[in-house]
Amino acid sequence: MLLLYFKQAWNLIKQEKLFSSLYIIGTGLSITVVMVLSIVYYIKIANIYPETNRNRMLIIQSAVEESPGGDTSSAHLSYKTIENCFRPLQDAEAVSAIYEPWGKEHYVQPDGSKEQVPVTVRYIDNNFWNVFSFRFLQGAPFTKADFQSGIRTAVISESMAKRLFSTIDVVGQYVSMNFMPYKVCGVVKDASFVTGTTYAQLWIPYTVNSDHKNHFAKGGALGQFKAYILAPSVNEVEKIRKEALENAHKFNSTLPDNIELKLMGQPDRHWQSVFRFTSNQEPDFTKIIGQYILIFMILLLIPGISLSGMTDSRMERRLSEMGIRRVFGAPVKTLMWQIFSENFLFTLFGGLAGLLFSYVLILISSDWIMTIGQTWGAQTPPDGVFLFTPTMLINIPVFLITLGVCFLLNIITAMIPAWRASHKDIIFSLNAKQ
Repeated sequence: MLLLYFKQAWNLIKQEKLFSSLYIIGTGLSITVVMVLSIVYYIKIANIYPETNRNRMLIIQSAVEESPGGDTSSAHLSYKTIENCFRPLQDAEAVSAIYEPWGKEHYVQPDGSKEQVPVTVRYIDNNFWNVFSFRFLQGAPFTKADFQSGIRTAVISESMAKRLFSTIDVVGQYVSMNFMPYKVCGVVKDASFVTGTTYAQLWIPYTVNSDHKNHFAKGGALGQFKAYILAPSVNEVEKIRKEALENAHKFNSTLPDNIELKLMGQPDRHWQSVFRFTSNQEPDFTKIIGQYILIFMILLLIPGISLSGMTDSRMERRLSEMGIRRVFGAPVKTLMWQIFSENFLFTLFGGLAGLLFSYVLILISSDWIMTIGQTWGAQTPPDGVFLFTPTMLINIPVFLITLGVCFLLNIITAMIPAWRASHKDIIFSLNAKQ
């Protein structure tokens, strides 16, 4: 019987092409918008190569120095803060610091060419490779000894190696960056710009920069570092967070002139760091999540309300049909099941169309879509390339949840008019104008 209902629904779609098209498009657009936002934030939050340990990571991006008089300064962390508050963590699996010098542009110079190729560089420590899971295609990371000695060595991305040398077999060769030679020790599979913490084309020890120990503000706690802490397991994240806060409290007693270092609610879990938009204010995560849920519901409700009006008008036109079927003994339950099957088919087609269109929209508009909710002044890479893997885009649970919510809303908006129409007096239904 259910199969018969679907056949009838399919015939109805072919008969009422305008209504069917508008209904499917309305459902599809609703799912498209929600899916685009869902995919964007899934990519930002989920375990994605090479940031495959996000679920057990703690992040400190910035801090505030406050003097007894109430004056404050905010910036990233200093080398001194990293070494005193986070390096000593006993329960952490690994602690890495990324150095971010401000306003510095980088260019590589291919051998035998005057071309200046812009390159994204990440200044890191040797623990970076333990916190983040890069796949090495050739060679290995630079060693702890190389890092401590400040030797000019580099790990290069696969795409940059091919661009400069036309091969990835480049371990032992030299890359000229800003007219300084760096010996290549390893080649890694490219990271996508959508994984903003790790994206680069060259990764070099931050110890090659003699200014890395410099600090800002009076207390010396602020500088140009971000800290990334990897817990052995998800269950130990909170334990490590408490230990980090205890270390920060002890560190405060060493700062001059009673200056206080405030971490503004950090260390953050990775998903929390995505929603930390300012360096001098602790975000209200409950409020932020509530706002996003409200936005998602509104995006689903608006098309649902519009489709409800269309369905109600359509039910009015079908009153005579329902009256005739009830005269010949069709129970209300049967009529409702038919309306249900029709609506299910409409929603399914709309959902598939919305899913497909969301992928197309992301792929052709990634340069601005992936900057939704972007923080800390991240810039598009010089080559403008966004790499998307199937695991980033094919998010079946998110699609099923979105389709389910949309289906529920469409059922409500369709079944209420259908219930009203099927329960009208048979005489009224038979005399209704088509």
